[in-house]
Amino acid sequence: MSRKLENWLDGYMEYTAKTESATIFHKWTGISTIAAALRKKVYFSLGRIRVYPNMYIVLVAEPGVVRKTQAITYGRRIIDKVESIVTTADSVTMQAMIQDLEAAAQIEHMPSGITMTHNSLTVISREFESFLGQKKENTPMLVLLTDLFDCEELPWKYRTKNSGSNSLSSVYLNLLAATTPGSLASSLPAIAIGGGLTTRIIFVFADKKAGKFAIPERAPEILELALIQDLETISRIVGVYNFSQSCRPKWVEWYNCYEEMDSKRVCADSAFDGWYTRKPMLMIKIAQILTAAKSSSMEVEWDTFEEAHSLLLEVEEKMGQTFNAVGRSEISSDVALVQNIVEKYGAIEEKHLMQLIWRDIDSNKLDNVLATATRAGSIIRDFTGNKITYRRGPK
Repeated sequence: MSRKLENWLDGYMEYTAKTESATIFHKWTGISTIAAALRKKVYFSLGRIRVYPNMYIVLVAEPGVVRKTQAITYGRRIIDKVESIVTTADSVTMQAMIQDLEAAAQIEHMPSGITMTHNSLTVISREFESFLGQKKENTPMLVLLTDLFDCEELPWKYRTKNSGSNSLSSVYLNLLAATTPGSLASSLPAIAIGGGLTTRIIFVFADKKAGKFAIPERAPEILELALIQDLETISRIVGVYNFSQSCRPKWVEWYNCYEEMDSKRVCADSAFDGWYTRKPMLMIKIAQILTAAKSSSMEVEWDTFEEAHSLLLEVEEKMGQTFNAVGRSEISSDVALVQNIVEKYGAIEEKHLMQLIWRDIDSNKLDNVLATATRAGSIIRDFTGNKITYRRGPK
């Protein structure tokens, strides 16, 4: 079937234009939507490795600031119109998600002539912390998400309390969620940061709305219909992605020059050391999605990898702010709160600051919080007469 749009992702950005959600949130919601449509019917052939296009994408922002939930809602509206895409509930237990994966089984006829059964599921969670659960008891869910990310080719086996051992033919899990730094602190133990699940997630942080729109106008119906029709076309793609002839040597050159521990990398936060080791694989996942957005060709060109890299660089600029409230320190979330307030105001008198936070931080604790933040250089204390003012430190 011929497509209505030259590039599905460009069409989606037009569809979500003139809405208040951060533009970067719409962009990654669109990417997740394509990943949901592709499912386990495609993969990228990287020598002996198969890289599937599923993504774990989490939109992060302070409450009510940049309309992260709204961004997910627009994507969900398109996804729900494509019958072959199976999604699961906003808040679901680990056992329920496994049951949803089992129920999502679909039979596919591959170009090689074989028939495969795959269990492809997209989790859409407007509150990631509700999905993960409280950190005292959520270790099994963290382990499960980590285990399923790589979409192993062999059947995935699990054991239940009452039904013995069960297995799923071929699992593909895609995740789109939203949360706040404070909520992450309540659901992720500090020991989980920098390893396991967090190295597999693209944390998309934003602190500003795209704009103010008192009455957001509905996108043209013809555009919405084109997005739905083309997403259905994308959902029918089956096969193996490969480097184009000219792309392969360029990938080898880039990969050999890539250093995950580069001192000049965009995000210097050590919590993302593990994430940077996975960055090449994330690029390959995104390159498949960007290729599918434009055509049904199974060859991936180098300019598509460059585009994937640019998308990740944009995320890297602010992803370090994701874990501001997570740490072993008892005041890590309080320090993050004060930093965010000072960042918002640019400069704020100590009296005004105390008026804003007294319900959460008493004066004795505040002294420790401010001392920690000033020594870290994230805020600077100024004295003017008998007034104390705090301003943001150099970035």
